[in-house]
Amino acid sequence: MFTPFRLRKLSFIGICSAMLALTLPLLSPSIAFELIQTHSIQAQSLQKQSLQKQNVDGPSPSNNPAISFRRPLRVDNVHISNRWEGRRAQYLFTFDFPADAVEPLEKIVFEQVEGVGYPRFNSANSYAFETESRERLSLSAVENNSNDRAIAVVFDPPVEPGKQVTIALGATNPRDGIYIYQLSAFPAGANVGQYAGVERLNFYRPTRRNRFRYR
Repeated sequence: MFTPFRLRKLSFIGICSAMLALTLPLLSPSIAFELIQTHSIQAQSLQKQSLQKQNVDGPSPSNNPAISFRRPLRVDNVHISNRWEGRRAQYLFTFDFPADAVEPLEKIVFEQVEGVGYPRFNSANSYAFETESRERLSLSAVENNSNDRAIAVVFDPPVEPGKQVTIALGATNPRDGIYIYQLSAFPAGANVGQYAGVERLNFYRPTRRNRFRYR
């Protein structure tokens, strides 16, 4: 893709070529030969500079915020350690991050789109790990925004594709009911998330018989 600056350079080369073609018949053979050589060297130099700049300015996460995964992430499994309302629990989301996604993963956002309450998330008890090896992944932040009913998990460094990733969110369960979460995954450096799935979480009110059994 050519920017206006590159187009001006290419137009300049074309104009010089046309002028040279008109003046060559009026010059002696030796001078004409020197002009042709000079023009060829200048044209090659300008084209090289244009290609170098094109490579530098090509699509990347820093200058193309809309960059996306070639193949999106998908939720492979969801496990809630305790589904009783008001109890402490871990919400484990396992994502399949295919190798042909190409771009590294920087952030995943869990946005609650349905539910009467909102879990009390504990950032200090939230973490991420590679599912197969159980190796912990480094996080720079676990950002809980109760006003927007969303929690974001930020990886630092970003996770390379080709593995399964599990995120464990520490929380205190909300009141009983159905809760729907929309998940968005962000490639490294992008400010536009990509759809990664919708998950339904069910929480229950314990009966009198089970009230003290499931703490």
